[in-house]
Amino acid sequence: MKVGDFKETKKRSFLKTFVWRIIAILNSFTILTLSLTDKPLENALIMNLSGFVIYFSYERLCNKISWGKENESR
Repeated sequence: MKVGDFKETKKRSFLKTFVWRIIAILNSFTILTLSLTDKPLENALIMNLSGFVIYFSYERLCNKISWGKENESR
C-alpha cells in the first residue's frame, strides 16, 4: 500500500489524539517535576525537545498499526 492510499477512521483519529494527550501530559509532568534547571525557559525548551522526539516516535509507531485505516476508494 502506497502512502496516501488510505484514510483514517474517526475512531482511529480520536484514539490517537487521546493517547497522544496522555503521553504529552506525562512528558510535561515529568520534565516539570524533575526541574532539570532553575530557569523556566530552559525547562520549557527541554520539554518541547523531548516532546518533539516522543511525538515523532509515536507517529512512526502509529503508522505501523493498521487498525482504523480504510482503503481510499477512487
